[in-house]
Amino acid sequence: MRLKVAIALLFLPQIGGANPPVQVRHEPLPALRVGDRSRSQELVPADDPAALAAAIRAGTAFISQPKVSQVGDTTAVYGPRTTPHVGIDRRTGADGKLHYQSVFDPEIVPFKRELAFDQLRPDVTMAQSGAGLTDLPQRPLEPQPGRELFWGHLRLQVPVGQSVPLPSVAPDSRVLQWQAVPAAPLVLHRDQAGNFSVTSPVAANVDLRFVMDAPSTYFAAALGSHTTHRDPERPHLDPALQARAQALWVPVGVSPRQDRKEQLLRLAEWFRGFSPGQPPEASRDPLADLVLSRRGVCRHRSLGFVVLAHSLGIPAHYVMNDAHAFVEVWAPLTDDRDAWQRLDLGGGAESLDVTAAENKRMHVPEQRDPFPQPPGYGDDATEVRVDGQPIGRALAGAKKVTGLGEMVGVTTGAGQTTVSGAQPGSGSGGATADPTRIDDARRQWLRQHAQEFAAPLLPPRPGLSAHPEARDTRQETHLLLRQSAPTAWVGEALEVAGQLQAKQVKLDHLQVEIWLIDPRKPLQGRLLGVAITPRDGAFTARVAMPMDAELVAYDIVARFAGTAGLRPSDSAQD
Repeated sequence: MRLKVAIALLFLPQIGGANPPVQVRHEPLPALRVGDRSRSQELVPADDPAALAAAIRAGTAFISQPKVSQVGDTTAVYGPRTTPHVGIDRRTGADGKLHYQSVFDPEIVPFKRELAFDQLRPDVTMAQSGAGLTDLPQRPLEPQPGRELFWGHLRLQVPVGQSVPLPSVAPDSRVLQWQAVPAAPLVLHRDQAGNFSVTSPVAANVDLRFVMDAPSTYFAAALGSHTTHRDPERPHLDPALQARAQALWVPVGVSPRQDRKEQLLRLAEWFRGFSPGQPPEASRDPLADLVLSRRGVCRHRSLGFVVLAHSLGIPAHYVMNDAHAFVEVWAPLTDDRDAWQRLDLGGGAESLDVTAAENKRMHVPEQRDPFPQPPGYGDDATEVRVDGQPIGRALAGAKKVTGLGEMVGVTTGAGQTTVSGAQPGSGSGGATADPTRIDDARRQWLRQHAQEFAAPLLPPRPGLSAHPEARDTRQETHLLLRQSAPTAWVGEALEVAGQLQAKQVKLDHLQVEIWLIDPRKPLQGRLLGVAITPRDGAFTARVAMPMDAELVAYDIVARFAGTAGLRPSDSAQD
């Protein structure tokens, strides 16, 4: 059974009726201003106060908590890692195909922080000082104004006595909530450079979901011209390396007489002006060869930038992940504050392939990049679009980006997969269907897509093959929707009631998902919320109607994902 609901001051016909909606009686509400985003973010609590938040509300968008991983998922796996060597190399030609595993939602591709280096050795290699290592609080933390919220999701393999890196969004991020499945006594840490890590007194192999925040100013903010006296770090170079770096100040165009804004702008322009190519002829000074030739990809740009920044007394980190290297600097802002700010210098790769980005949202900074973009740096910035608009920044300098087509509202450039709204929450575009086959198309969507989001991680059961045609011996279930309110208002709550049924089985504390599906595009859907059943399986859910929903009649469909003993079902089947 499906319930019909019309959005935004539309007349709601009786269930099963075919009355057309009446005329809309007001103009659509204005879109949320970009600058209001961080102030409008909040955590939507789950029904169980002790549980992980149900969703992040970011303006009009609801970003639901990630589902626990299942066998075959592309969820990133993190275990103990050897710290890589970061130093000068002469492989300055273009990279081939880079691979990036998505961890966050909204997705910050290609800028997740896996390793941050804050020290330079005399041989021009980067090191982690490990200074200021502290344990993070175990208690939940509250969101704060000016900070944006992100879901993190990965699998952790933590041996006893070893530390495992935890990817982060910014050096001064906070972990507001986290949950490990199965439960494990994890301890989370962070050092002065913003390296996050996890240890455990027992061996742990868990699915970790967490909420992390970051200041909006980290991603982009206008630069101020005041002199900062609040540096969190004091970079010091070996005297010989300091002399080599100072010899490069004049050709690069920097000086200690400049204020920090001018120094940062000049450094950004110089190192963003690099391009892949043949290495220069070797001289006695590899650092000078690197900087003056302006040859190389992301790791060459970032290393040279940090050396010059440290020589000028500017705190700067070399940050890297599985596909990209970039820097972050302590920068003056226009309101007489100072803050860490991410600075991408570009790269040079044939392609960037992103995995595990399905149904996530692309993060777009609130403000424009304040740094110069010389010719060549932003040439690929129009390849990726969010809601049809170019994001205005390069993605690891890649000529081609794949794997983002399943993100919400994201399209990729010419010659690549283009998807506009063919996934939950997109709000536009997508597949249409022959009206005579709408029921079949809707069921196909539920089975192929909703199950991926809803199904819990279940242990293998003896005697049941993993083959899709294997006989399922679990108890059959039925899911009925009985009623909803007669009118659904944009941005307000809609009450939905129904019942999960199974013979002689207690049905308490099971999750039923409520989905919004446009019959014109039945291969799409939007998760509105989750109801928890009492013992008899009856449930009532109050879900919010999306502010960006189109003004049409929708189907309300409920979905039960199943358990180790109960089969999945959906209300469209009855």
